[in-house]
Order: sequence, then C-alpha cells, then structure tokens
Amino acid sequence: MKFLRKHDHEESTRLLETVKDEGDHDKYKMVYWIYFIYGIAMLLPWNVFITASEYFAKRFANSPYEETFQNYFSTYFTITNLFTFVFILWMQNRSAFSLNSFIPIFINTVIFGVLAVTVETDIGGSGYFWFIMVLIVLTGATTSFFQNSVFSEASQLPPMYMQAVLSGQGIAGVIVAVSSILSAIAANSNDVPDESSISRSAFLYFLSAFLITTAALVGRLVVVKLPFYRRQMNLKSLLVEEILQEEQEEEDEVDEAPAKVMDVVRKSYGLVFTVGYIFIITLMLFPSITSLIKSVRRNTQSNRFFDDDIFVAFHFLLFNVGDWVGRMMPISRYFQIFQVKYLVLLSTARSVFLPLFLLCNVIVSDERKLPVLIGSDFMYFVLIWVFAVTNGWICSLAMMAAPQLKTIRAPEKAMVGSVMSFSLIVGLAIGGSLSFIARWMV
Repeated sequence: MKFLRKHDHEESTRLLETVKDEGDHDKYKMVYWIYFIYGIAMLLPWNVFITASEYFAKRFANSPYEETFQNYFSTYFTITNLFTFVFILWMQNRSAFSLNSFIPIFINTVIFGVLAVTVETDIGGSGYFWFIMVLIVLTGATTSFFQNSVFSEASQLPPMYMQAVLSGQGIAGVIVAVSSILSAIAANSNDVPDESSISRSAFLYFLSAFLITTAALVGRLVVVKLPFYRRQMNLKSLLVEEILQEEQEEEDEVDEAPAKVMDVVRKSYGLVFTVGYIFIITLMLFPSITSLIKSVRRNTQSNRFFDDDIFVAFHFLLFNVGDWVGRMMPISRYFQIFQVKYLVLLSTARSVFLPLFLLCNVIVSDERKLPVLIGSDFMYFVLIWVFAVTNGWICSLAMMAAPQLKTIRAPEKAMVGSVMSFSLIVGLAIGGSLSFIARWMV
C-alpha cells in the first residue's frame, strides 16, 4: 500500500509539473480576450438601460412612471443583484454550488434581443413599464450568477485573467460614456429631439448589448474547449488532490469539508474592506454629486462645451476612460502592489475626495452650505481623472491579490472570487445610499 501511495504521489507530481509547463501558454491570448468580453458583458447591459433614458421616457409618457422610472430601474436592479448574490454565497457555504455561466449569458442574450424587437412596437404606458421591470429584475439575477461564475473562475486562473475581466468592465463604461456625449452633442444641435432618432439610438443600444452578450455566449462555448483553460482547471483539481494526499500522509486524515464563506472572509478581510470601501467612496460621489458640478464658466462663454449637458457628459467620459486606464495599469509590474496593508491604506486615502468634490462648483436648487473653493474647470477634471484612475487601479489590485493570499487554500480559490465580488456589490449599495448624505452636506 505504501508503494502504491508513493507511486500515486509521484504520478500526481509528474502530472502537476506537466500541467504547469504546458499551462503557461494561452495561444493568441484567446482565454484572456474571452474573459475581457465577459467583463464587458457584465456591465454593458445594465448601462444600456440607463443610457436609453430618453427612449424609456417617451415610451412611459402619460403613465405614473414617466419621471420616476430611473429610480425604479436602479432600486429593483440593485436589490435583485444583492439578494441573488446573498443566495449564491449561502448555497456555496452549504455545498459546492456552482452555475455554468452559459445559462445567465443565454438569458441576457434573449432579453436584449427581445428589447431590440420591441422598439418597433407601439406598446407603451404602464403595461410596457412593468414588462421592462420584469426584464430588469431578471437581468439583475442573471448578472449576479454570471458575475459570480466569472470571478470564481478568474480566481483559479493566473492574476492577469482577473485583470482582463476588470478591464472589460472599464471598457463597457467607456462605450456608454461615448454614447452619452454623442447624444448630448446631438441634442444640443436640435431644439426638439426627433422621436425616430431616439428610437433608433435605443435600438442601437439594445443591439450592441445583444451582440456583446452573443459574443460572450460564443466565447463560453469556445473557452471550455481551449487547451490552456482546461489545463488550468485541471491544475487546480490536481493541486487540491495533492494537498489532500499530503494531509493524509502527515495527519492520517483528510478534511474534505467544502470552503466556508466566513473562513474565506476571515482570511481576506483586509482586501474585502479595500474593495468595499473603494466603491463606497466612489458611489457616494459619482454620479450623484459629480453630475451636479457645472462649469464655472457656464453662461459666460459662447463655447458649447460649457453647456451643462455636454460638460456633464464629458465628465462621464473622463471618469470611464480614467477607470479603464486604472484597470489596465496592473499589467505593468511597475504598478503592481499586492501587500494588503498598502492596499487598505490606498483605499482609505480616497476619502480625501469627499471634501474636495463638495468644494467644487456643485449647483443645487437650494442654497449651498459650503463655499466654492475649487473654482477651476481644469482642476475639477484633474480631480475626476485621479478619482477614476485610483478607483480602477486599486480595485484591480485587490481583486488580483485575493486569490494569491498564502492563507487561501486551493479549494477556497473559487470562493474568494465570490466573496470579493460580493464585497464590491455591497460597497456599491452602501455608497449609493450614502450619496443622499453627501448631497445634504453640500
């Protein structure tokens, strides 16, 4: 028996070395780009709902939801997203629960195909509103399953694949921001927006979401057949088997209990805080406060750039480009910081943006409580840029660092991806709630 155990151990070690040697080559970076598309597919669909606000306002005209539909969109999507993630973590804590990302991608693809078709229909009012609400709730749930699946898998791959997902999310924001600024410029050139052009824009938004989710769907079918992906997944299985064999030899017993959520949180609490706090600060200020900041030269310049709509749209573009740049920075080793204490420090240091933005030219309907001390559009845009770059950079570093923690065992790598993703969602929810306090402080 000892000989057989030794032989199995040597065979496992040999297989591990083979997988390690062969698994370092992602031919044509196919797996990397598929995970990049996954990142776009996570955020673009929700952003499309928000970007097509003019279209929905037209379709909900003369209904009770004409002016409040965006609040309904945001509330229902966020709550569904959060509670679905709680359910996923609860199931993972009970057993080795997992859902193939193919199913949520397929559902989202169908949803946006249906939305593109409904643009040509005459359905409107309250009936169409509740039809859209059903789709938003469904999208909120599928996005949670998709996000959990992707981050869990990325945690089991080399760190650059987590960066690929986060970079794709950044590009999704840039795409939407470019659409917004083009729409703002077009609206400023026409006193009354043409209804056909609004419907055409909405159709293009929905079609783009359909094409991206279709690409992610095809990517899922392709990636599971790629040698690099299969070897990496096999490597994790072999590593777990190797660890169990070593424990059996050393302690004469094997602990086969599944990874527990609280164990993973305890081991990675510094990074959990880092990601959560990043988005608490970001959502407190962006876009609830930053969209209220107007040019100090408004009404004094003939240049259309200083018009409120274009100025605000440009700040969205600047933020999303900066966020994407930040998410790309960890590719270079010069911008790689994985020590937990430094990431916690960098995350908390972003608190300085709260007073800085409140001291900009925030235009509110009632009287300001704070003076305007930053009276320069250039300085405001510098603040937006640094704010955005640090958001993307520190978030990417923390998400990449979590699976590399020495205290995280191989069976816990998928769980740590879920925990980090959940902390991101909680940060968004808390930050969005605290934005009301930030608004009151101005």
